[in-house]
Amino acid sequence: MNASVSAAPVVLTDAAVVGFALWTLLYHLNLVLGLRPSVVFVAWVLTLPVAAYVGWRVGRRRRNTGRSVHESEATGAPAAAADRAAPLRRYALPIGAGVGAALLAALGSGSLSWWLAVVLGVVAVISAWASSWRSTDPGDPVPAGTTPAQAYVVMLAALAAAVFSTFIARVSLDDVFYVGKSVWVAERDQIPYRDFLFTEGVLPAGSANPPVPSFEVFVGALARVLHVHAASTTWYIVLPLLAIFAVLALWRLVQRWAPRRPLLVFGVALTYIVLVAGYPDALNTYHLPRLTQGKSVFVHALIPLAWVYLTDFLETRARRALVLLGLLSVAAVGLTTTAVILLPLLAVAAVSMLVLMRRWRDAALCFAAASTYPLLVGVGARFASGGLDETVATYIALRPLRTIYELTLWLGILGVIAGIAMWCGPVLLRRGVPRVLVAGAALTVTLLLIPGVAATAGGLTGLTAVLWRIPWIVPVPALVGMLAVLRPPRSGVLDRVLAVGLPAALVLAFAVYGSPMWTADVVQAQPSWRMPETRKDVAFWITRLDRPPGLVLAPTPVMRALPQVTSRVRVVMARDLYLTDYDMESQFSQDRLLLGRFADGTEAVPVSDVKAAMGRVGVSVVCVWRNNRAVADAAPALGIERFAARKSPGGMYCYRSKEPVTPVGGP
Repeated sequence: MNASVSAAPVVLTDAAVVGFALWTLLYHLNLVLGLRPSVVFVAWVLTLPVAAYVGWRVGRRRRNTGRSVHESEATGAPAAAADRAAPLRRYALPIGAGVGAALLAALGSGSLSWWLAVVLGVVAVISAWASSWRSTDPGDPVPAGTTPAQAYVVMLAALAAAVFSTFIARVSLDDVFYVGKSVWVAERDQIPYRDFLFTEGVLPAGSANPPVPSFEVFVGALARVLHVHAASTTWYIVLPLLAIFAVLALWRLVQRWAPRRPLLVFGVALTYIVLVAGYPDALNTYHLPRLTQGKSVFVHALIPLAWVYLTDFLETRARRALVLLGLLSVAAVGLTTTAVILLPLLAVAAVSMLVLMRRWRDAALCFAAASTYPLLVGVGARFASGGLDETVATYIALRPLRTIYELTLWLGILGVIAGIAMWCGPVLLRRGVPRVLVAGAALTVTLLLIPGVAATAGGLTGLTAVLWRIPWIVPVPALVGMLAVLRPPRSGVLDRVLAVGLPAALVLAFAVYGSPMWTADVVQAQPSWRMPETRKDVAFWITRLDRPPGLVLAPTPVMRALPQVTSRVRVVMARDLYLTDYDMESQFSQDRLLLGRFADGTEAVPVSDVKAAMGRVGVSVVCVWRNNRAVADAAPALGIERFAARKSPGGMYCYRSKEPVTPVGGP
């Protein structure tokens, strides 16, 4: 029993990576075959036993051989007796420069402080790497596997995260796309290759809907097979499983990289994730509050696992780790097109240090495993469709560099803590491969934060819109957790004080300066969809009305909710941001924006303009809150009549057109 629990973090995470990679390969093959998602899902289920058998045989062979390589060979450092007196002198420069960089980046203002932060960051990383590489210290031994005691604690934390995730009701405006796409697949057993939010596939797919990601289709196919509503499948089945996956991935990285007391590091890292989850685009907000979005799983589960597989391969030369890294790259592309950019960047970060150490073969193998599939998919999609997801939405300007820093590492005290964790990472981690890898990640991010570098890269590649995610390749929560076990050499009594005081100080800083996941009372008394119950009830009520053919105009929050309830009710504007792909100044977009304002009752809109827009868009039903008197007053002129009413909460009047309408396809 204990052995099974100890193996659970590795078995469950590796199985999830392999399973979703197989699904993504079948999904991408189906882009040519054109089979229904339910058929692809059945084919995927049939391949799982074969994959499980192959994995069992490989694992058995690995246990029998027990082959490993001493870490000194993996890092290039010759084996010798460790010098315990040297670290303080050796690491004075990298620690001092790293702390200075963190202070200037998080607390400074203006270009001068930013330039100094970048320069000090580069100095910190390079000096730390040089000191480690030239050292005669053989490095720390490769850690053994998870102990039963550790496994029980980690599994309990993962299960707690799974339960807690279902009680969070933090609304994301992007759910209308992600959940809406799964709903479409579940109801129609079709992959929406073209637009499904504004038209019935009349318009081409916008930049938010390339055919590359397979995640939303997987959820929709699962819902169809289980005969469960796609939104319920998302929030009650998939989300808890992803929470377990993300927590176990964090543990695996901590267990591989922590110099000591991995459970303490793991606990502080989890506390950081939970307590430092502020505004929408902050790193930890992509954890439990948004974990059903593919990019969130990528940053909080696959990024840590990528570093784990790289560490395993470089320390043990295990081909299994290299194969898993390759499969992870496939799974990452299936989750989000952001992986097409960030995974090759992560690979460059990892192999850059290997190249400097003249380990050409290892560098080539690691880069090929991590980057081949994302690059091939990226190039193929570029030629086929002219773009990928928001990665080619060049209409979005590059965010200021301090904002990029803030969204992953924060500013103020929290920014100082995270900055120290990143720039001092090469001296915080277990000696050997972990220090080499984190040095590459920190150096790569620092160089890309040099003023002008990211902007130039965005201009050359057309990837400006997502370059603010560059710091995602650094596993910040794990590195922040490493600060909890920081110890000066020969510290004596101070060591015992720091053992308790440092973790407590970190958690106190998170609690005082951070914003927890439950900010704004988003935790419900029972599991729920990620939308207010009243809005959900109203959306279902509209679906049950006897509506004439045509589009539904409703308050914009309700129009965002309806695609998450059903694909059978078409709305005027699922979300205004997605109109960008169809030219915000076009008649198509302007009509929808005007009608949205009219339904919201936020401003007076000329009735003649509303009538013309309704005719062009093809509106047959108008549903508004009871307090929106403008619609009632304009009803005779608009040629609509009331046919349904709903009592509070969610009190609403619905009107229908007296004449048949014909929706217009596109701009």
